[in-house]
Amino acid sequence: MSEQKNAQLRRGSRWFVLLLKRQLKRPFLWVIALFMVISVLAIFYVTAPDVNNKRILLYSADENALEDSYSQKLIDNLLTASQKNDTIFEFERIETYDALIDEVTRGSAECGFVLSEDFDERIALCDTSDLIEYVSSNYTTKGEVARETVFAEFFEIYGKILIDSESYEIFGRDDFEITAWLTDEYDRLLSGDDVFNADYQTVEGIKASESDKKMQPVRGLVMILITMALLLNGSEKFYGSASCVSKALPFGEKTRFEILLYITGIIVPGITGFVLIRILDPSVDVFLDILLYIIFVMAAVIWTFLLSKLLNNAVSYMAWIMTFLIAQVIICPVWQDVSEYVPSLKPVSYLFPAGAYLRIIEYLTH
Repeated sequence: MSEQKNAQLRRGSRWFVLLLKRQLKRPFLWVIALFMVISVLAIFYVTAPDVNNKRILLYSADENALEDSYSQKLIDNLLTASQKNDTIFEFERIETYDALIDEVTRGSAECGFVLSEDFDERIALCDTSDLIEYVSSNYTTKGEVARETVFAEFFEIYGKILIDSESYEIFGRDDFEITAWLTDEYDRLLSGDDVFNADYQTVEGIKASESDKKMQPVRGLVMILITMALLLNGSEKFYGSASCVSKALPFGEKTRFEILLYITGIIVPGITGFVLIRILDPSVDVFLDILLYIIFVMAAVIWTFLLSKLLNNAVSYMAWIMTFLIAQVIICPVWQDVSEYVPSLKPVSYLFPAGAYLRIIEYLTH
C-alpha cells in the first residue's frame, strides 16, 4: 500500500511539474496576470465619483498664521462644526497645497478650499477679492453646497469685521457702545431662530445610521480575477490535450489531475495578485494575510473544480462564466455592499470565494 501511495505521489509530482511548464508557456497565463495588474492599479489610482463622499479639505497658504488669526479661526470653526455634526460635510485640514490638489483630483476628497497667504491682512482691510480658492474636479457632486457652507462661515467672521471697522462710515462717529450693541445683536441673530422663526418638534423615529464600512476594491478585484482565471483555465478539461489525458484516467487520478491543472494555472496570477494586495492594501498582518490568501485561493480551486463537475458540459460551462463574473461583482462587497439594502444577499456572498474572503477581511479590519 505504501508503494502504491509513493507511486501516486511521484506521478502527482511529475504531473505538477509538466503542467506547470505547460502553463508557463501559455500566453493566456501572462495575459491574465498583466490584465490583473492593469485593472487593479486602475481601480486603485482612479476613483469614481462617490455620492457619499463628504470629505472637504482646508488649507491655509499662510504657514506663519497665528492661532487667533482670521484664517485659523475660519478653519477651526469649520472643523468644529464638522466634529459637532453641525454640517453634513467632513472638513479636514491638510498640510500642503499639492496634497490637496492630489486628493481632489483622485476623487478621494469632494473638493478643497485654499486660504490665501495674505488672508488676514486683506480681510482686515475689507478686501474680499480672491481670498479663498475653490478647488474641485469632475468628481465633485456636492462641491457647490460645500462652497456655500464655507462662505457662510466666512461671512459670519467678515460681518464682525465690518461692524468693527466700518462703524464710523455707517454712523458718522466711532461709538463703542453702538459697536458693542451691534456685535451682540449680530451674535444673537446668528445663534438664534428669530430670522427663520424655526419651530422645533420632537418626534419618535429611528435614527439613521451611516455605515463606516471600508470597501476592499483591491482585494475584491484580485479574488474575482483569480476566480475568473480558474474558470477560464478550467475550460481545458473540455478542450485540448489536457482533456484527453483527463478522460483517460480513472476517477481518483482524474480528480487529482484536474485539481493540479487548476493549481498550476493559478500560480502566476495568484502571486501577482498577492504582490498587488501587499503593495496597495497592506491592512492585514503579512503572515495572517499570506495564510488567508492561500486558504481562499485553494478554496477557489475547489469551488471551481466542483462547479466544473456540476456544469459538466463545455457549452454550458463557458456560458456561465460571464454570469458568475457579474454575480460576484454585484453580490460580493467589492465597491458596494448590496447586503446593506438587501440583507438576504449577505449569506449568498459566502457562496463565492471572493465574497467569503472579503467578509473575513472586513471582520479582521473593523
